Amino acid sequence: MSNHTTIRLDADKKEEFAKVCDNMGLSVSGAINLFITKVLQCKRIPFEISAETDPFYSEANQNFLLESIAQIERGEGKVYNDVSEIFTERS
Repeated sequence: MSNHTTIRLDADKKEEFAKVCDNMGLSVSGAINLFITKVLQCKRIPFEISAETDPFYSEANQNFLLESIAQIERGEGKVYNDVSEIFTERS
């Protein structure tokens, strides 16, 4: 017996998701059913959810930001004309 479930999605995300599913030969409903089946099998979300995947939250970037704040507080801040100068200097 089937049951209907309604979810709210941003229209652009829904369209992009539908295209990806179609490229894999799946409907949106089929893809969501695969996800649910996997959750039930594993008893967990079947992929990692972490802020660490965002480079902003990496330990190296957080340390860089803390040091930058400390430099500014000491009056040693540096002015850059372009953001690429920061990355060139860091590498």
